[in-house]
Amino acid sequence: MSAARFAEEGYAAAPIFDPALVRAAAGDIAEHIDRVARALYLPFEASCPDAPLVERIDQVYAKERSVANLLRVAVCTDAHRGERLQALANDSRLIATAEDLSARSLAGRIIRVRANIACFPEHRHAWHSDVARDDGTGCSKVVVTAWIPLSDVGPASGGLEVAAGRQPAPLASAGDEGYEIPEWRLASLPRVRPACPAGTALFLDRFTPHRTLPTKATRFALVVWMKAA
Repeated sequence: MSAARFAEEGYAAAPIFDPALVRAAAGDIAEHIDRVARALYLPFEASCPDAPLVERIDQVYAKERSVANLLRVAVCTDAHRGERLQALANDSRLIATAEDLSARSLAGRIIRVRANIACFPEHRHAWHSDVARDDGTGCSKVVVTAWIPLSDVGPASGGLEVAAGRQPAPLASAGDEGYEIPEWRLASLPRVRPACPAGTALFLDRFTPHRTLPTKATRFALVVWMKAA
């Protein structure tokens, strides 16, 4: 997708990485869960270490809900520091594509792992934009977001839904609880549910509304919020 199309639609999906490398990067998350689980009083075996990564937290939840939530928080707080995930986030092709699409020079970045876990539907993101308040603070300096799923993702597997059409300002108002965008503000916008095979990065403009779709198995994504230089 060209910069002109991105400027019109407010999003773009682009194949950037070798799919095998992206899937392998999920190993950083598995290792981080092991690391945290070994630090608990709870026996390590209770963390379901033999379960597939996409089922592990759900299986822990069935036995120890609080431990499952702790593992979820740990992944979303610190797993992005893994070597393979850092290599994706700092790849020059990712940054160059974001600069081409946004027509801006980018410098600062915020990097995190985000998880869509079937047993925690309350933590799926409702309609929002990555800049909800254009008030000159640090977060409002984000220009474009790169959302990089670590597996094949689509409408039925915990992907994103996008309200297409680049916005001149955030659609959330000062009174909206938690910066959630009310459904009525999106009534005139077309909805898109992009398929994102592993290796694809979904780029979102700072004001583009999007939300997380339901999933039956855990979906992990690496997210890079890029700020203006």
